[in-house]
Amino acid sequence: MRIHHASTILLPAGALLVALACDTSVTNPGFPPDEDLDKPAAWPAIVVGARRALSDAIGSSSTTGGQLLYWGAAVSFEINPAGSTGSYGIPTDVQAGFLNDATTSADWASSNQARYVPEAALARFKRVMPDTLFPKSPLVGQAYVYAGFANRLLGENFCQSVIPVEIPDSLHYRVAPGSLGSHTLYFLRADTAFTNAIAVFTATGKTDTQTVSFIRAAHAGRASVRADLATYGLASWADAIADAGVVPDTSTFQVPYSSASPDQYNYLYWARADQSFRAHTEWGTFYEGYYRTTRDPRVRWDSTAKNGDAAVAKFGGQVPFWPEAKYTTTSAPVRLASGWEMRLVEAEAALVSNDAVTAVDKMNLRRTNLALPLYGTAITVDSAWSLLKLERALELWLEARRLGDLRRWLDNNVPGDYVDGLYRASRTDALRTTPIETMTSPVARSLCFAVGRNERETNPNIP
Repeated sequence: MRIHHASTILLPAGALLVALACDTSVTNPGFPPDEDLDKPAAWPAIVVGARRALSDAIGSSSTTGGQLLYWGAAVSFEINPAGSTGSYGIPTDVQAGFLNDATTSADWASSNQARYVPEAALARFKRVMPDTLFPKSPLVGQAYVYAGFANRLLGENFCQSVIPVEIPDSLHYRVAPGSLGSHTLYFLRADTAFTNAIAVFTATGKTDTQTVSFIRAAHAGRASVRADLATYGLASWADAIADAGVVPDTSTFQVPYSSASPDQYNYLYWARADQSFRAHTEWGTFYEGYYRTTRDPRVRWDSTAKNGDAAVAKFGGQVPFWPEAKYTTTSAPVRLASGWEMRLVEAEAALVSNDAVTAVDKMNLRRTNLALPLYGTAITVDSAWSLLKLERALELWLEARRLGDLRRWLDNNVPGDYVDGLYRASRTDALRTTPIETMTSPVARSLCFAVGRNERETNPNIP
């Protein structure tokens, strides 16, 4: 018994001595040294970081996130406010249609981070990769694609450009210090990035699904920015058509979100998820009445018996909560490019040449795909322009593209009418055929996000 008793005491004592001899302190290593990012093992993570930065700029609640999709949709009447002006809500100035430099500082910062991360990655890859690897590395090609879409995001959503000088290479176009550049400079940068991406992926010689997807994404991205540039007379519609023709109807390219944590959620969805927030609604938008009549799945919204989660001053109280149903989970991706958009690029190019028949035929391809009534071709060119503007509003709904379209059409006096506006004065009014508020009346709404005040106050080159 004594031997057994002694052993039961000695074992814990021995374990205690071992524990006392161990160093249990924890040291936070902090950020990895910059030179660690020069190692090949780090390169895939760098490219994923570029993709994540683009997701953040489009809309996330991370510390570096912005709300381009959400607030742009509010200003352009893709959604209406239904809740608070604070957490996940729509600020009062945005509700009124103003995207001023104080409100948009976070959006400006996140959008430029989305541009900087892939461009800095490319500069790093150019420096550390063997000369034989860089021109045909899939990671280089992917970084170029994300740089292209980040620059397109800036060009379509911001009023002006601020071009940095930290990374001098052919990807950059600059303006003189002490001035702001045209937003079209971002489209030129995007065009260059997509062109480089196509060259790199072609040089790989690969034909796997991922490579083909990125090549098509680069052609679609380049077609879209060339359409933007062509509207301003800065590119050829023929070049836009050539790119669009490479992309099949059903091709799509998306940027992902994650349900892992709130800072990686799809921001627009979470703001209306009805778990914590009912901050926006389709009530009173053009899309409310259009979907009710047509059941076009591109602009689906859900009917509920609830109201928004707070009173909205401009509506005089609470409004029906009829949330968009394009995004249905916290991890729902946002589409960056698609073959169906390419058919609309081809349709718009046809209208520039006054070819209404070809334009309507291109639009009807998608309507056939969705089993929707087809448009007749015996119409005027101006009427076909109105249909084109409608189809782009439907196809690109809630993808952070609407402000860019409205701006380029209004800037350049493009023919045809476009749909937008607040269609109800109160929750009890019948659906109106003429909006009571539009992008231009009773006061002009912002067609773009202002360069952030943070840039104006910290950049000595900006007046």
